[in-house]
Amino acid sequence: MSPQDDPVRAPLEGIRVLDFSQVVSGPICGRMLADLGADVVKLEPPGGDVIRQLPPPIGDAAMNPYFTWANAGKRSIAIDLRAEGAAALVRELALASDVVLENFRPGVLDQFGMGSAELRAANPRLVYCSISGWGTDNSWSMRRAYAAMVQAESGRVELDARLRGAPPEQSPHVDGDITPGLLAVSAICAALLQREREGRGQHLDVSMAEGLLYTDEWTSTELSGYDGPRVPDTWLYPVFTLADGTGAAFMGDPHPRLPEIAAALTDEPIGYDHSREEALEILGSLVSKVPDFPTLEAKMEQFGFLVAEVRSVADVARTPWARERAVFREVEPGIQVTAAPYHASGGNVGVRGRAPRLGEHSREVLGERLGVSPERLDALERAGVLAIPGAAAPSPLAQRGGAPGGSAGKPE
Repeated sequence: MSPQDDPVRAPLEGIRVLDFSQVVSGPICGRMLADLGADVVKLEPPGGDVIRQLPPPIGDAAMNPYFTWANAGKRSIAIDLRAEGAAALVRELALASDVVLENFRPGVLDQFGMGSAELRAANPRLVYCSISGWGTDNSWSMRRAYAAMVQAESGRVELDARLRGAPPEQSPHVDGDITPGLLAVSAICAALLQREREGRGQHLDVSMAEGLLYTDEWTSTELSGYDGPRVPDTWLYPVFTLADGTGAAFMGDPHPRLPEIAAALTDEPIGYDHSREEALEILGSLVSKVPDFPTLEAKMEQFGFLVAEVRSVADVARTPWARERAVFREVEPGIQVTAAPYHASGGNVGVRGRAPRLGEHSREVLGERLGVSPERLDALERAGVLAIPGAAAPSPLAQRGGAPGGSAGKPE
């Protein structure tokens, strides 16, 4: 059963969100708010969020999986903030919202009369969430801050390299964006709860760097000055290849249990008198002769050593577990997204639908939220305030010093 068919109400049903954000940190926050039932309106410049252009384009609408992943279930309104009267219209839309979400460099939206202090003065119940690299009102606030930069500058890249004994390298995942984006969801939900109790909103100042440090399980250990052996030392768990090419990840260091493991895999006895490097080489050779993962798993279970099959995401999607849990949902032909991060017995949680086309809901949203008449909507289109979907133009926020994915650029 899809979320739309479920009679149970969504946790954030009735909450109106205006999402100014682009790329990842803000959009994934907005996506999860939409999954929780909020009506999330994504406000885009005439050229759209820059990740609309990422490959691969799929289907007649040329949507791409990356943009869909971050924006499924939202509505899109495309407005050219440079056009006369546009900023006033968007300000009106922001004041009619419960939550404003943005991820530009501090101060960018102030230039349009839509900074936190100004909007909250006009609407004290507004929850205004800003995601930036280093947070507001400090000496690093205006520094550039894309995910990979923050990952490097907040210790993540150095620590990973030191623990692996390998040269520093970046992750293929933009944790510097995704982590603060998801933490912002918790902050917004808590602020909405507090608003119900106290009757007022607040400004949430979410830092990408602080998000990474907060969720790194080794931060406190690092600050203690300790640099010895660590448990769990998961980065040292070896991965071997079976005869059929499947990867097998060992859940622990097999070196101390070499004789037991070898006895399960071969009739030839092997003693303890081997270095770790030698032990891993021996085990790699033995595992390479095991025909498949079920065979290896059965042999290892004889003495309680855990192994895991190395799967691709496509492999996971084909498992009975993925089908039984309805882990993935095709929101439009050729594009699947993960449906929900958890299942809830008392709330309707999960992706609400496909990602919006650029400006698809401009007239609809302005009519619903502000009561704008069809005649005025026509006039706004003629004046260039409501952008024509598909027309390429640079973001006025970027032109004024903002940048998606965190914070970057120089003030004008």
